[in-house]
Amino acid sequence: MTLLARRYATALHRLAGEAGAVDAVAADVQALHGALLAPGARALLLSPDVTAAERSRLVQKIGAGRHPLVQNLLLLLQRRRRLAVLFDLHGELRALLLAQRGEVEGFVESPLPLGDAELQALAALAGRLSGKKVLLTAALQTDLLGGVRLRIGNVLYDGSLRSSLEQLEGRLLQASL
Repeated sequence: MTLLARRYATALHRLAGEAGAVDAVAADVQALHGALLAPGARALLLSPDVTAAERSRLVQKIGAGRHPLVQNLLLLLQRRRRLAVLFDLHGELRALLLAQRGEVEGFVESPLPLGDAELQALAALAGRLSGKKVLLTAALQTDLLGGVRLRIGNVLYDGSLRSSLEQLEGRLLQASL
């Protein structure tokens, strides 16, 4: 589904750029994503038990007050029976917006909470490694013994203690006696 969502996100991004409404459309797609996270939203939009009239009312309700490009996209997806695309659209559009600004998302995992200074240092390191500005998100990973794991885009930099110990073990096993 992600490839299809990427196609719709690319088209929406291009049209929003032409209309000078990239920020408004992105905000509406983010709000729409939040609404779709509600319990039962997926079932209401995708269930074959929901009638077309009920689904149409639901699409109009979630599209109310949104940018016309977002409303048109909702109607188009409903007409083509591709409402499942909505669940992946936000991530794909966000990736396009970040790429346009020369930014990338990064995630850091650590066994203990990181302070602001540590996060800033890691963000600077991630920026040097990727050549882009990195929007860093921190998460606790209690199974780490120590160190951090840094993921920038789809690249993992594993600086965890477990990884270091495994590398040391591999070198010791390969060493000649």
